[in-house]
Amino acid sequence: MGAVISPEGAGQAPVPLTAPGRDALSAAALVIRILLMALQLWLLTVALELFLSRKGTEVWPLALISGLIFAGGLGILWLLRWRTGIRRGLPNVPTRELI
Repeated sequence: MGAVISPEGAGQAPVPLTAPGRDALSAAALVIRILLMALQLWLLTVALELFLSRKGTEVWPLALISGLIFAGGLGILWLLRWRTGIRRGLPNVPTRELI
C-alpha cells in the first residue's frame, strides 16, 4: 500500500507501486497457501499416527495426497511467476527481479 511521492510537492497525486487489485490477489493467494499447508500438515499427522499404530498400508494414500498438494503448490507458484513475466512484457528478466 505504499506510494511514491514526487519531490515537486503536494500538487500531484501519489503514484501507486502496485497494479489495482494486486494486493487483494496476493492476500487471497496467501490465505489459500496457508489453508493448503494446514491440510497437508493434518494429512501427515494422520499418516504418522497410522504408521505408529502399525497400519502401514493406510499411510501411503495419505502421503501421496500430501505430495500432490505440495506439487500443486509448486505448480501454482511457477504459473504465477510465469504469468507475471508475460503480463509485464519482460520475457528475458529473471523471476526474482519481477517480484
